[in-house]
Amino acid sequence: MSESPVGDLPAEVSDATATDAALSAEGVRLYVQRQADIVGGGPLRVGIEQEWHTYRLSDPGRHLEMDEVIESATTGGSLPHGSRITVEPGGQVELATLPFDPWWGALEALRLDGAVMRQRLSAAHIVTVAAGLDPFRMPSRTLRHPRYVAMEEYFDNGGPAGRRMMASSASIQINIDLGPPHVANQRWTLAHRLGPALAAAFACSPSRVFRSARMANWDEIDPTRTRPALRTGDVVTDWASYALGARLMLLHDGPDRCAAVTTPMTFADWIDRGIDGRYPTAEDLAFHCTTLFPPVRARGWLEVRWLDSLPVGVAGTAAAAVSVLLLDEEAGQRASDACASVADDWADAARQGPRDPALAQAGAACLRIAAGALGRTDAPPHYRHAVAEAAERWPARWRCPADDLEKRLRLGDKAAQLAEPLEEGQR
Repeated sequence: MSESPVGDLPAEVSDATATDAALSAEGVRLYVQRQADIVGGGPLRVGIEQEWHTYRLSDPGRHLEMDEVIESATTGGSLPHGSRITVEPGGQVELATLPFDPWWGALEALRLDGAVMRQRLSAAHIVTVAAGLDPFRMPSRTLRHPRYVAMEEYFDNGGPAGRRMMASSASIQINIDLGPPHVANQRWTLAHRLGPALAAAFACSPSRVFRSARMANWDEIDPTRTRPALRTGDVVTDWASYALGARLMLLHDGPDRCAAVTTPMTFADWIDRGIDGRYPTAEDLAFHCTTLFPPVRARGWLEVRWLDSLPVGVAGTAAAAVSVLLLDEEAGQRASDACASVADDWADAARQGPRDPALAQAGAACLRIAAGALGRTDAPPHYRHAVAEAAERWPARWRCPADDLEKRLRLGDKAAQLAEPLEEGQR
């Protein structure tokens, strides 16, 4: 989804948020108000982003370079449904669909464009594996852009979790338009309340300790930028407060100059004290917000960021369930009630997944509710059936996709055996 240009602001707030003017704390709120597009309207759209780990079959222990992934994945031109392909710092490939109305068009774009992308990579002897954390390799950053060099320097001051996040993690992100103010605030709150139960139900990065080692890894990173942002339930208030309270990670001057800020200070501190006479502008705030990684992020739409990367078929099932619960008001309220007792159980979701009875019960209830809501839409019926089947296959049995992946790893499967299928159908 495309962000509103930083300089395209209403007259009443333009002075406070002009790209070359220093910001105040109130200017941050006004900026977020504009970026959140709270007064919005129009059709509600959904876009989906998924990342996969990439392996060259002739050398599966090496993290791939950006150029070799991009050149292979884009051979043949644009994807049929317009999805965009990018590469993450450790060579993970990401496919981002366009925002679709009706929203289930994003599910079909992920399915069909994903198949084309995998076929192209396969022709170059590159396979993709879906898992929240790379199950085979230690992290190694191959993307050498100044932003990622500086990010690595910042994260290294806090331990190894930052490098694992950058170079060894893969996730699914669901992007949903906010809608008008009352809907936006409901959706913001609901996206947080559902997170632990559904992240547990679809956890897919097993370790000796965790069902979602990816989620646990996030919990080890600077909490000012990774803890949940929900506070008051007002998306503008919450996100402005979060941005102000988060540590400053990077200073940048254009695309090719970026430096880590290793002395602890928040964005609010920068507003108050400056750095060598420099004070933040709206452009600096926009850049700062791209370095914030909570489970749900506000960027003019909601970014739901708590799902591990999932195999073909399962990815669409999870995205369908999350999307319909956030867009169907009745289903969302019922799911929120089902998650009331576990709405803050992020740590248990990462460690135990649906082995925790309360998370299992909430996850199964959410998926059953989602299946019913899908039956009230014109989405392809196989998504409804898949969501209903997922409820009984995983959380109802205190299981999740991590259990399936763990079994295959225990049997000795390597990247070649875990490679995603090339066909577009469900696994």
